[in-house]
Amino acid sequence: MKIIAITPDKKMNTLATLVVDGMNELGIDVIATDAGNNVRKVYTDDEVIEHSRDADYVMVLFGKHKHNNPNKTYLLDRINRPEITAYVTDSEWTCTSYTDSKTQVKECLTDMSRHRGNPWIDEEMYDKCRWYFKRIVFEEDLEREKIIPCYIGAWDEYFQLDGVHWTKEYDYYCSFGGHAGHTNNGLRAPVYEYLLTHSKNPDLKTLVGQKFGYQQYLENINKSFIGISAWGAGNCCRRMWEILSNKTCCFIQKPFIIYPHKFVDGVSCVYYSNMDEFKEKLDYYIKNKDEAVRIGLEGYNHVKRHHTGRKRVEYMLNVMKGVPWQQA
Repeated sequence: MKIIAITPDKKMNTLATLVVDGMNELGIDVIATDAGNNVRKVYTDDEVIEHSRDADYVMVLFGKHKHNNPNKTYLLDRINRPEITAYVTDSEWTCTSYTDSKTQVKECLTDMSRHRGNPWIDEEMYDKCRWYFKRIVFEEDLEREKIIPCYIGAWDEYFQLDGVHWTKEYDYYCSFGGHAGHTNNGLRAPVYEYLLTHSKNPDLKTLVGQKFGYQQYLENINKSFIGISAWGAGNCCRRMWEILSNKTCCFIQKPFIIYPHKFVDGVSCVYYSNMDEFKEKLDYYIKNKDEAVRIGLEGYNHVKRHHTGRKRVEYMLNVMKGVPWQQA
C-alpha cells in the first residue's frame, strides 16, 4: 500500500507521530513531504505528485504552524484526488490550535464548551477531503458527514521499557506541577495543590511535581502503583498514554469527547470528575494496591488492543474502506 503523507515541517505533532508510527509498522510505503514525526524519507513536491498517480490514499496530517513552514496543502490541488484524501487533525482550542481569545484557556476551567473554539473546523480542508479525522470530537460535530473521531494514543517510544521487570516503590507519581509545570488546564492545579499536602504523610512514598529526563520519567512511572493524569487543552494528554503504556494504574480526569474503545473505570483506568472523587479514589487505591496493579495491567492491554499507532491506522483504513467508525 502507498500513502501520500503531507506531514508537518519538523514540528512534533502528537497524532501525526502516532499515525506515521502506525504506517511504518504496517509496512506502508509512506511518501512524506517533510521531516519530523518519525518520517523515514522525505520526497520533493514533484516526486510526491508523481507517486500520487497510483497512491491508495492521500493523508494531510495537521501540524501547528509555529516557527516552521506551513503544511504543503497546496499540493492537494495538483494531486486532485479528493475521493481518496483524508485530513487528520489533533488541533485544540480551534482548528489552528491557537486560542480564539486571550481568555479562552481560563474560560475552559468553568465552561467546558469553550474547548470548542472558533473557527472549529478547517472548512478548506473539509471541502478538499473525503474523511475528516479529528481528535477532539463533540456530539454536535458528528452532525457533519465527514467528521470521524480519531483519538491520540501510545507512541512506540512509550513502550521502550517493555519487558523490564520493575518493583513498585512509589504510592503515586504526579508528573505535573512544581518544576514539571503544566498546570493551566483541567483539574491539574487543584490536584497538584492537594497532593503537595497529601504527600507529606510519612507513611507514603511519592513523587509530586519533580522534573526528570525522559528515561528516568518512564522508569518512575513503572515504579509507581498509581500515575496521575489530568486534561490538557484537548480534553486529554500524552501523560495519560505514557502511564497506561507502562502498566501503571492511571487516574484520568474523565473526558467528555467522543472516541471508540474507551477505557472503563475500575477496569482499565480510574476516572475522576471532581476533587472529591479524586480524593476518595486515591485513598481507596492506596489501600488496595493489588487492585491498582490489576487495573494497570488491563490498561496496558487495552492500549495494546486498541490505541497504538498500528491500531489507529488500521482503524482509519477500515473507516476509509466503508466500515462505520463505531465498528472499525
